[in-house]
Amino acid sequence: MMESPLPSNQELLDFSASVPWQEIEAQKRKFNQALKDIAAFDYNQSLPLEQLSETIGATVSTYYNPDDTQAANVVLAEVNGVKHVLGSAVSSRYRGKKTFPQSIVPYNFNPSVNHTNLSQTDDPTTKLRYLGAEIELGLVHGDGGYPSEPDMQHFMQVYRGHAQKLGFTPQIDREAGQYQVETHLSPVLGYHKTRTSLGGILKVLTMSSEETGMITAIMPTYPFDSDFKLTEDPKVQTAFDLMQEVNGFFPEYAERLHKAHTRYHVSPANDNYVQMFRNQGCHIHLDLAGRCEALGLLAFYTMLRSASAVANAAVLKGSPFVNGTLDPELLCTREFLRSVTATGRYLDLPTSPHLTHQGLERYSTLLRSERVNSPARAMLYDDGLDQMISVMHNPIGRIRPDLSTNKRICTLESTGMPASVSASRMASVLCDFEYSHIIIEDYFRKHGCNLEPMYDNKQMWSILGPLDTKAFIAAQDESDRLCTDALVTTATGDRMTLTEFYDMKRRFMHKALYDIDVSIPPRDIDDVYISLARMLEPPHGHTAQTVKQFIADPKLKSTGNWGQILKNAFIEMGGTPGEHRPDIVLKIVHQMHDALRTRYLES
Repeated sequence: MMESPLPSNQELLDFSASVPWQEIEAQKRKFNQALKDIAAFDYNQSLPLEQLSETIGATVSTYYNPDDTQAANVVLAEVNGVKHVLGSAVSSRYRGKKTFPQSIVPYNFNPSVNHTNLSQTDDPTTKLRYLGAEIELGLVHGDGGYPSEPDMQHFMQVYRGHAQKLGFTPQIDREAGQYQVETHLSPVLGYHKTRTSLGGILKVLTMSSEETGMITAIMPTYPFDSDFKLTEDPKVQTAFDLMQEVNGFFPEYAERLHKAHTRYHVSPANDNYVQMFRNQGCHIHLDLAGRCEALGLLAFYTMLRSASAVANAAVLKGSPFVNGTLDPELLCTREFLRSVTATGRYLDLPTSPHLTHQGLERYSTLLRSERVNSPARAMLYDDGLDQMISVMHNPIGRIRPDLSTNKRICTLESTGMPASVSASRMASVLCDFEYSHIIIEDYFRKHGCNLEPMYDNKQMWSILGPLDTKAFIAAQDESDRLCTDALVTTATGDRMTLTEFYDMKRRFMHKALYDIDVSIPPRDIDDVYISLARMLEPPHGHTAQTVKQFIADPKLKSTGNWGQILKNAFIEMGGTPGEHRPDIVLKIVHQMHDALRTRYLES
């Protein structure tokens, strides 16, 4: 048997036999409704456990002393002597003015749903699931000046107005960095609809830049020379305190921060890990069928750690600038910046409080330690540095049981994809993510968490099999240096170009999706993978060499090596690698804006 950190199928079946999934569902629905009532009308600090026990028809308890209402805690229910998590709360340090009951976040995964009973839940068939995404980007005044908070609020107001008029999602939020915002892609299906929606976001951003005079930096990192202050939001400030504290445990991370300051000509006046953490991503969410915890673990371990994830990240990479400096070696600096903080370490597998070894103890202990500022982040447990921390900024992703919607949605979230100025590239990656998830969900329904059948299917293992952590990091490092010129190393050890990989995946998807009961026309599959091949190796043999060509040229847009294009632009303007020239970086971002204007406002 091959080794795997995933729970065995027998463990899944044993848990489900002890605690029927229908009983957990009923308890969670009753608990969540009761919790809303208690949070709204009862301002006591303590949780009425006896009342809750009577309401849900089972004993409700807490992992730690329920009278210690200032500390973090986990709320549990019990069936046949087996406990499961109803919800969790962080300590008062992270609650603001909320009481303990008001701070409890429902835990909506159902650990008793497995591959044998998934067909009985609310998602009876494998199907294409709606996918949503959040795209982070930076803003700067046209003269390079720092935007104020009123400037940022004005930009968001203008963005919402244009988006509503054009029929695109008007949601735009503040990010932790003072000069960053996050736009939202509404859940859509299919390559063309996804590309149209992403193109709409870029058009609205361009229109908003025209009206406000602030230009957007749609790159995997925030490129400008700035103090990169944080917003005054209390949540951001407590997160800042936490990251400073956690990194203080590890002297080697102080050295990493110092090296980053030197590399990018950043003033070392403040040993500030958060300000150095300038990455900008395209976060992707996909619903997990039946709120199935085991399916989330399997999908995280396979598709998010696979050659597919490495290839998709390489397609979107391209950001050699930090603090107005051209990196001396890297064409994409996002993962280098992430590596400056201990919270950005790679993760093998999230902790399940129910289905992983000592899961509840690990989860509750990390939550109690005050080293996480949200319950879901306690699932990202890591002790590889001989200290218990949450790798909440790991470059892979997370599984989320805590999204606050009436539908109790649980998602798989990819955090490893960078933001990109190409709507076509992002659309292709998002749709590939959807197709990959269909394959993994179908696999789970047939085989559970047993990886042997996947390993025996060499093509599937090559495409979606997990890379070991060392190989995964090496692959990311290669694409940081080479972007789309990097080769893909698969789980079978094969090396190939991105184009060769996506052609292999196109042929695999045609057969695999045909054999699954999903209504995806073959043309839609070709749209994704042939589009990727055309962007990576155009049949006419020509690729974009300039910023304008990559963004706006009708024949060359989205082709070429974006990171190399940006580096070449810097050098052509008189800069040298490693040099701090914020004036040149600002000119390049102006070129990007002019090209976006040509493409989205003049055509």
